[in-house]
Amino acid sequence: MMNIKHDLALKMGKLTLATLKLFNRTGTALPGKVALTIDKSFLEVINQKCDKIILVTGTNGKTTTNNLINHVLSDYNLLSNLRGANMRQGVASTYIRNTQESYDYGLFEVDEGSLDFVSSYLKADYIILTNFFRDQLDRYGEIESIINEVMEDIKLLPDSKLIINCDDPYVNQFKYKLDNEVIRFGLDIISDYSERNLILKKCPLCGCKLEYSKFNYGHLGNYNCPKCEFNNNTKEYCVNSIIQNDSSQTITINHSDKDYTIEYPYVGLYNAYNLCGVFALANELKLDINKTIEQMENFTFSLGRMEEFNYKNKTIKVILTKNPVGLSQVTRIISHDDRTKSIVHILNDNPADGRDISWIWDANTSCTNDNTVTNYYCSGIRAEDMALKKKYDDVNTDKIHINDNMYNTINTAIEDDVEIVYVLPTYTAIFETRDYISKIVKR
Repeated sequence: MMNIKHDLALKMGKLTLATLKLFNRTGTALPGKVALTIDKSFLEVINQKCDKIILVTGTNGKTTTNNLINHVLSDYNLLSNLRGANMRQGVASTYIRNTQESYDYGLFEVDEGSLDFVSSYLKADYIILTNFFRDQLDRYGEIESIINEVMEDIKLLPDSKLIINCDDPYVNQFKYKLDNEVIRFGLDIISDYSERNLILKKCPLCGCKLEYSKFNYGHLGNYNCPKCEFNNNTKEYCVNSIIQNDSSQTITINHSDKDYTIEYPYVGLYNAYNLCGVFALANELKLDINKTIEQMENFTFSLGRMEEFNYKNKTIKVILTKNPVGLSQVTRIISHDDRTKSIVHILNDNPADGRDISWIWDANTSCTNDNTVTNYYCSGIRAEDMALKKKYDDVNTDKIHINDNMYNTINTAIEDDVEIVYVLPTYTAIFETRDYISKIVKR
């Protein structure tokens, strides 16, 4: 009976996918939704067909981490959700689109809220935990709620090896509260971070005030609890040097007293974290380290995460911004870029974005090099809210332009006499934005 149900679910999923393709739709979620409606245990077959399963979860960095791992493992037969469809239906759709008898690896980024369902069928060999930040409060509630849910999910997977960003105290507590084998990674660099509005103040183990010796961003940094000695002093994989260039960075990772230098083609501290986590996984999988570094150095990403396009005499750079820490980090990157520029904010409040857009007020959106910014364009469903935020950043109102039609906004912005245009869409605008810009530059 179960085989009959699964076969029917697979056939109906493939029929749904074929129908969507007729209308030029990608089908990253609906085919899986149809299959799971027919067979709730549809994902079980993935567990049976994959030699090893790797899950990536957390607030920020899931899609980049997942795609970078995919690139590192490109010589293997992989099943992976590369377009960021990270809920249960997205994972199911991945199998419907690429149905085979067996795979070397099943590699999936998983939304924190979907981990309970996915992990009940996919028994992960490795789980990468990137970070936990406030995100979509109307969906997840406060951050502690989703963290507790993830921890309960992983308790049911005692054989999974955890690769965790221990610079995040929320993540590092998993080392102390779970029985899983844990591999820690993080940064040990000189940081110029000075914001204090997103800091975790209390130890997640005993509630005492955490003492930070250094901040990297948000509540990530070097910390110690004076009461219970909760800290991140020990890291199996540690970034100990970052040399930032205009559009790349030289990153040195230390493991077992040996340094490995990687010329990574993307900037930002959060990309250094992503890289370090993937490096740790690759080494734990006993992959050839030189081949791993080579793959990391030629990695390209085409889903609006630091994606660049050349148009006329300028660069157009698309970066997803979906929560306060992410937007603050992008602002930090822009503030270190002294090229003449225009900035396009596209703010939506669709269900997948989160209806509550108050998060923008927790973000630092003030560019310290405002003199290099020609125009700020505010677009999307909540364009006016972003424009108000820019006004509170003390931006000259003559620079602020509001148009809720993102296509018209992009058309205007890319004709500015600048060297680079930063386009910063929220989640439901990201694919339309990058596809539209891609069509423009190919004309």
